[in-house]
Amino acid sequence: MARYDVAVLGLGRFGSALAMELEQAGVRVLGVDTDERLVQSLADDIRHLAIAEAHDVETLEQLGITPDTLCVLGMTDIEASLLILTSLNSLGVKEIWAKSGSSQHTKALSRLGATRIMQPEREAGLTMAGELIDRQAKG
Repeated sequence: MARYDVAVLGLGRFGSALAMELEQAGVRVLGVDTDERLVQSLADDIRHLAIAEAHDVETLEQLGITPDTLCVLGMTDIEASLLILTSLNSLGVKEIWAKSGSSQHTKALSRLGATRIMQPEREAGLTMAGELIDRQAKG
């Protein structure tokens, strides 16, 4: 059994919002980032936090990530996300979700086996467009 249900690697706006929402819902979540100030600012909202460069299998294991932990890559830094994704694959993690900042990034994440990839800005734009189209059709 995994120590954490979800590990959010990268706690910027996207990752911290995700981790806090999961925490409030009672999910066992681990939040990880390299920015000590950022991690400290989230200490009241997220129970399990770590300051770490999670680029290698040994560090991921030390953090308590197991093959059954659903991992979310919350960063759009291509090099960092691909290094972490490769290490998570080496660890045997079954589900890896990732945030992407571009179509090129999405392709690379897909090739390396990310199970779910989202481009938040693109998806939000498509959702808003759908709402506006529905509004126009009703109007």
